[in-house]
Amino acid sequence: MTLTTKKIALTAVMSALTVVLTLVSIPLPGGGYYNFGDAAIFVSSATLGPYLGALVGALGGALGDLCLGYTLYAPFTLVIKAIEALAAGLLFKVFKRLFIKEGGRVKSTVFCTLSNLAGGILMAAGYFLAEGLLLAEGRWQGGIINLPWNVLQGAISSVLAAVLLFVCRTDILFDKVLANARKEADVKDKEDKKDAEDKEEEEKQDK
Repeated sequence: MTLTTKKIALTAVMSALTVVLTLVSIPLPGGGYYNFGDAAIFVSSATLGPYLGALVGALGGALGDLCLGYTLYAPFTLVIKAIEALAAGLLFKVFKRLFIKEGGRVKSTVFCTLSNLAGGILMAAGYFLAEGLLLAEGRWQGGIINLPWNVLQGAISSVLAAVLLFVCRTDILFDKVLANARKEADVKDKEDKKDAEDKEEEEKQDK
């Protein structure tokens, strides 16, 4: 993975967007709330790749908790959201390599949703464990009560991220930015190689 200025900037933007969208929540029928932070994390893992996506999830999720006043949850969120994004990104990468050909938007939508769902399930399981550990005397009521809402959070975000990317076609925007970033990286590699060759030639002449 080659880091470029644009990739770093895009990672920072998506991390900030994750924080903002984590603060935006809507009530769900029957209780519980949904926030849009996980959708931004899934978009990041599908476009920036699993590792930068994990960074977005860790930073954006933990900072979102801190902004909301959930300080105790922030260290757990740092790890849980990173694992969520990493799992979704790696699985989608495998699906793309094995099943998705160029321009396969329907398959991309389906496999992106499935990959995100896997990440969402890990997220829900992570918070189930975290909430059990946070409660005194080993009680797990909080984790059990919140588990269905966390699963629903992951499921809604999975579908929303896939629709935004491959139905609304925002993936094209990311592709253009990252294509330019790859060109910049290739140019830099060529310049570095030429500089190394020139230096080696100068050393030979000095001898």
